[in-house]
Amino acid sequence: MPTFLLLAFGYFLRNAHFVDGAYLKQTNALTFKFFLPVLLFNNIYKTRIAEIFDGTMFLFAVVSLLVLFGVLCLVVPRAVREPRQRGVVIQGLFRSNYVIFGVSLVTNVFGAEHAAAASMLSAVLVPMYNVLAVVALAFFTSGERVPLKSTLKSIALNPLILAGLLGVLASLAGLRFPTFLETAVNDLAKLATPLALIVLGGDFSFKSARGNIRLAMTAVAVKLVVIPLIFIPLAVLAGIRGANLLALSLAWETPVAVSSYIMAQQAGADDQLAGQLVVISSVCCIPTVFLMIFILQSLALL
Repeated sequence: MPTFLLLAFGYFLRNAHFVDGAYLKQTNALTFKFFLPVLLFNNIYKTRIAEIFDGTMFLFAVVSLLVLFGVLCLVVPRAVREPRQRGVVIQGLFRSNYVIFGVSLVTNVFGAEHAAAASMLSAVLVPMYNVLAVVALAFFTSGERVPLKSTLKSIALNPLILAGLLGVLASLAGLRFPTFLETAVNDLAKLATPLALIVLGGDFSFKSARGNIRLAMTAVAVKLVVIPLIFIPLAVLAGIRGANLLALSLAWETPVAVSSYIMAQQAGADDQLAGQLVVISSVCCIPTVFLMIFILQSLALL
């Protein structure tokens, strides 16, 4: 519910003329270059990666994400005609809002003592999401061949990737900030998601959504139904159970990351479609997540 209230608030601000398109674009850039990197760094920095490392879960998460990304890069460009939408659909299908939903849902089901699995996956998957998103948006947005040097430069200079890398290094080194600095970082991190959602709501267009509805609904159905039906049984066959299984399942079952909309806009891709994927998947994931947890619990896998 808070997600939809923030989206609605942003939509109200824009349509009541409290803010305009230029302001939203500037705020979007600020969120992408500063607030979201602080949030990502803070979440990974707090995770004790070395202490909670699980080799099987880690390997399965990495391999499954890379396999999914490879398949999407082969299939989506053939299925989506508009070049500016191809990279958006690819990142929308593999990229989840794991930072927000993963840890909280595992904590709600298993308790805080079992949230380490989701925290570890967040430290592993979120940096990978950002690297692969840059690749997808760089290679498939323009419809032309993109030089490898340009793509590598985009990866190296992406604020989210740099923040994720710094977070991993800080976690592995056991770095701890003074209390006053940690409090300031926490406060800045808390601004990222609400601000991103307000901007997304302000930039949302029902007219544009009607034009993309078939593509958006198809992409969300693939993301929330088809992909989990493939990878969750494979995780079970790999012997993953309990909190680790739920943590992995949520990597495929949670809605599209809010940052995907911001990255699409920064890359010159179809940011309207990216925003629609965030909104629609956030609505549709409520019953699918509930059903997934119910089925896994009924089968005594959680």
